[in-house]
Amino acid sequence: MVVVKKTVAIHPILDEYIRQTWSILIKKGHDATYSTALNYMLLTEVLYFAGFTENEISENIQSFLDDENSLRDINLEDYANKADELFRQKDKEQNLS
Repeated sequence: MVVVKKTVAIHPILDEYIRQTWSILIKKGHDATYSTALNYMLLTEVLYFAGFTENEISENIQSFLDDENSLRDINLEDYANKADELFRQKDKEQNLS
């Protein structure tokens, strides 16, 4: 799994759909993060526009969701970024004190 660290601007409407997808994935029992949901949505659309059949799209999406190593890599990156953000915030708050 290639993990790219880039800043991506997400339109508020797209953000809402990503968050809804994230919620659905969690409700279905997947250990999902925002990035997992975004990857899920992008993969679905890429396969659709590449001409895959509904069945092929479904199989590939399920394969993605079953790929524990890839999902772990995606989730770890999200968790590490969140931890870094929290540490920076804590340092900033301590410096203001």
